[in-house]
Amino acid sequence: MGGGSEKADKPGTSELKRLRRRCEELGASIESMRAYYEDLLGSLQDGIIIVEPDGHIRSINQAAEELTGLSAQMFRGRLFEQLFPNDRSLRELVRKTMESGRTHADFDVRLTRHDGSQVVISAVASLISDGMGQARGTVLALRDQTGIRELEERLQRSDRLAALGTVAAGVAHEIRNPLAGLRGAAQLLEGEPDFPSILKEYTSVIVKEVDRLGAIVERLLSFATPRGPVLRSCNLHEILDGLFFLERAPLRAANVTIQRWYDPQLPEILADPSEIQQLFLNLIRNGVEAMPGGGDLTVQTRFERSAKRCGGRSVAVADIIDQGSGFDPEVERRLFTPFFTTKEGGTGLGLAICLRIVEDHGGAMEATSTPGRGSRFRVWLPLAKQPEAVSFHNESQGTA
Repeated sequence: MGGGSEKADKPGTSELKRLRRRCEELGASIESMRAYYEDLLGSLQDGIIIVEPDGHIRSINQAAEELTGLSAQMFRGRLFEQLFPNDRSLRELVRKTMESGRTHADFDVRLTRHDGSQVVISAVASLISDGMGQARGTVLALRDQTGIRELEERLQRSDRLAALGTVAAGVAHEIRNPLAGLRGAAQLLEGEPDFPSILKEYTSVIVKEVDRLGAIVERLLSFATPRGPVLRSCNLHEILDGLFFLERAPLRAANVTIQRWYDPQLPEILADPSEIQQLFLNLIRNGVEAMPGGGDLTVQTRFERSAKRCGGRSVAVADIIDQGSGFDPEVERRLFTPFFTTKEGGTGLGLAICLRIVEDHGGAMEATSTPGRGSRFRVWLPLAKQPEAVSFHNESQGTA
């Protein structure tokens, strides 16, 4: 009996081993397939968020992490509505897709990132279903449209500026001669022996205002017919320090203190020194004018190895930060538009010329503000030597 039982057990043991080996093979195959799909999702440039039918987030890829500013751990298992409380358009997109079973898209959505900033994205929501047609969730594909929007705005601005430049050049040339005649006539009147001294106050006003108009005309011509930068390797810190030295009297009179936080290892930039001087002189004076009661004007520099806004080139980044009253989003949107100004008696050309100088150098520029707390103007300028010749460092040490 014992021998018969042992013989009966042998086929069962062999079958268990075969089944165990088969389970191990299936487990390895599933793990390989899972790793493959994770690699596939990770390689996509679009952000992918997979939402289960009950609204919980199942998984996201690396691009979605970077786009939202949230890590995968913060996403996994959380309700979609909890993580995107300020993004009604995205929530509606997911809801409509689940209810209708059809793909829905929105190509102009504002996504609120974890740090509170917003980016313009396109979003496409598609239903995930099993072989029986039952819904298993929604896949949400997000694509950052910020670069495309900036390019569109830049092209539109270039078209406007080209037309404006042609008109401005013609108007400026027509105005210069009459202005010179007015100024000369006023000076001749002052030079007359029997000219009443009491009227000299009025002729001096004429001369002063004609000179002011002449300065505006010169700026118009400079804006309309740029000569183009003469590029060479130069030290950004030396340019900034030279401007602070020249402006020391106005800064002292305005009760403004300069706080310098320079990256001591910042490489040289490829620029036209005279145009970079004009650029930062305008930004410094803007910062001073934003603080009529005085305050600190902070200037920070740092190195950035790969700036998306400059085609991935290595750049020097300079921030000019004031403690003024700031400006609202509508002003921020129009800030670099020619002839738009919030200053009484301003021409609205200063920041437009700054932007033109930066773009002529292949750089980028932006302005951000918190109303009541001040403004920050950030400038990106390409380095003279690009990545293969620039020593890499992430941390910038500040020197006051």
